[in-house]
This record gives sequence, C-alpha cells and structure tokens, in this order.
Amino acid sequence: MIIFCFIGSGFIGKFLFSLVFFFVMMSASTSVAKPAVETDNGPVFGSQYSDINNQSNQTAKISLLPAIAEDFTATWCTNCVKVEHALDDLEVEGLLQKYEFHVNPDLDESGFGSEDITQHLDARYGAESPPLVAINGTIKKHGSLPESDSLVNDYRDMMQTPLDFGDASSSFIWTPSTENTGVITWSLDADLSTYPEATLSVNAWIVEQSAEFDGGSNGQGTYFDLVRQITDLGSNPQGTANISIPTPHDGDDLEVHLVYLLNVPLAEDTMPVGDDEAGEETKSVPGFGVMITLLAGFSAALIARRI
Repeated sequence: MIIFCFIGSGFIGKFLFSLVFFFVMMSASTSVAKPAVETDNGPVFGSQYSDINNQSNQTAKISLLPAIAEDFTATWCTNCVKVEHALDDLEVEGLLQKYEFHVNPDLDESGFGSEDITQHLDARYGAESPPLVAINGTIKKHGSLPESDSLVNDYRDMMQTPLDFGDASSSFIWTPSTENTGVITWSLDADLSTYPEATLSVNAWIVEQSAEFDGGSNGQGTYFDLVRQITDLGSNPQGTANISIPTPHDGDDLEVHLVYLLNVPLAEDTMPVGDDEAGEETKSVPGFGVMITLLAGFSAALIARRI
C-alpha cells in the first residue's frame, strides 16, 4: 500500500511498480537438485586394501569389488553431512567403498586435506567446492539435494553404470617393512580395449579409518575413510614399489588401498566443467547488470516523455 501511494498511478508510477515487482519476484532464491552427469573420464576401480601393519595377499574379480565413491568434502560443509550419511548407508550394505577427500589445508583447519588430493579431484571432475560425489570415476553429482526421493537412491542409481571389464581380476600384496614404509605388489589382468585412448594409472591411497576434529562447523566431530595420501605407482599393470606412510592424524588406523584409474585425454575443444559452470544449488538472479539496464531504460523513457 505504501509503495502504491509513493509510486503513483501515471506512466512513471506504473514503470516503477513493474521494476519493484520484478526485483521482489526475481530476488527470491530457488533450490534446484543437480542431476548426475557423466565425467568424460575413465573408470576408477579396485579398492583392495590392508591395514598398514598387517601383511596381506589378495586376488579378486573386479566385478565383485564394491563401487568406489570419491567424496569431496570439508569440515565446514554442512550440506556434506547429508552426503556422507547417504554414502555410509550404502557402505554398510557392502555396495561401495567411500573415500573422503578434504579440501586444502589453507581452506580447512582440520589438516585432513592436501594440495595433491584436491588436484586429483579437480583434474578428473572439475571439483572446485564441496559437496561432490563421483561413482566409479564415470558419473558425478554436485550438491546435496536429491534428484529422486533420497540421496541414497540417487547414488544407488549412479552405481548401475557398468564398467564393462568382463572377467578382469586384480592381485594385491602388501608387506610392511618399517614403521614408515611398506612394499606393495599388484597385478591387473583386464581387457581395457573398451577404453582405447585411456592411460592406466595405478595408485596407492593411504586412508585413515577415522579421525577427530571438533573445530568443524558442520557438527560432525568424527570423520571416516579419509584419503591422507595418493601415491602414483605408474602405468604398468604389474609391478612392485616401496611407498612411504604418512603420520596419522590420530590413533593408529591407517590402511593402504590399491586403486586403478583410467585417464581419458580431454578433446581439444573440451574444457573441464567445474562448479562455476555447474551452478550453485541455490541460484539467485539478476544482479546489478540487470538493474543498471532497467534504470537506463527508465531514464531514457523519462527523457523521451519530456522531449
């Protein structure tokens, strides 16, 4: 009522009312669930593991190993809590192996993350801000809003994308040698012809089962399945290597995980899609550019009427 009285009923009044109405309506935020999208990269698979203090010798069919969920997160990310809980539910069912990748230490006082870790996610998925989940390296979802009735079902659907490795198998041997080092041996027997342009990268991921940090604003306190170190073992499907073991954040619960990655080169006209292109979960509009344009039009209208 006050706005109507102030604006008046003439041409200027109607224009001002339209302008006010436009910004009132358009300034409201809308939350939109982001759909899962393909990554344009090769699969991430494997996930055989051992406690770093124990010797292990394993051979398994790739098709029988759980799906791999790479979870980009932070201790200040409240939306990430929903994501972690959904992934934990699927992990309890034995359907996937969750790996938490935390942001750079300069962005999170917990010290869980590292530049190598965020570079890995950024190179493969354009991960600039959490939350982001990639399943088996081939499909990813930004944000924490479910597209279906729940995040659990969203991630369950994402796991249905086949890796198409046929009867592939992997052998994994871990032998601790000293307190800070160990020897890892691997052998991948797989037909990778489905990905003719991909380059194999064999990794050892050092994972901390759980770590405490009370300074995070998301209220978690305890964090699980944290990737603390990524060691590139090269591109040979068979080999042996010595790897160093980082100091755990707390406790004595580090594990070594054997992970295979197929990296597909980007086409020359293809750029990685990051969070800026993917958009925010909450989108608000028109900024000052729109306002300036409208005000310029309004001024022009006034001048025209006076002429």
